[in-house]
Amino acid sequence: MLDALAAQQARQLHQAITQADITIAQLWWHYLSLGGNTGPLEVEAYLHQALDLPRFQRELLDHAAHELITG
Repeated sequence: MLDALAAQQARQLHQAITQADITIAQLWWHYLSLGGNTGPLEVEAYLHQALDLPRFQRELLDHAAHELITG
């Protein structure tokens, strides 16, 4: 179960990529290229608030999304 901070981060990240028309697969590939080591199913589960990820991995996902959104 996610703690309150992780749940909020997951909600905000999912909302941001949805609004930017970025797929979870696109996010995952970019995250992987930045050194992420969580699998695509785990990332999807995190974005749906069904799985917690370590703080560093959450921050790396946020960074990957920011890069994709800002181009």
